[in-house]
Amino acid sequence: MSDRLLGLVCLALAVWYTVEARTFDGTGFGSGPVGPKTLPTGLGIIFGALALYLILRPDGEPRWPTRQALWQIGLVIAASYTYGQVMQPVGFIFASAAIIVIIGMLFKARLQLLLPLSIAFPVVLAFIFNNWLELRLPAGWWGGF
Repeated sequence: MSDRLLGLVCLALAVWYTVEARTFDGTGFGSGPVGPKTLPTGLGIIFGALALYLILRPDGEPRWPTRQALWQIGLVIAASYTYGQVMQPVGFIFASAAIIVIIGMLFKARLQLLLPLSIAFPVVLAFIFNNWLELRLPAGWWGGF
């Protein structure tokens, strides 16, 4: 029963998300056949399909996450929300580096790998988006590329 309830909630979110994604216009990010609607719409459709799978083929004996896992999931959700709120003022690179470190530490990543990757990944992504794709990511206080 829990899978079906979760599936219904996810299906409602997927429908809402997909409908909202279809309202995006191309004025801020360009236009064309692959514009700002394409990726969010595709994600909404995939999310809806996965929700239908939960409704139609539920697990007979679902295993619930431990308290530790629920705590980690809650922290990832809180960090993701905060990421969305601070990206504009502090910029994509700084906000992305911070969330990578936070989530990496939650899942006990080795700091020797986590710190360089948390800086390199957003810098490379920002460079690609800003210079090759000509899609401007929030620069924040430091100015960006």
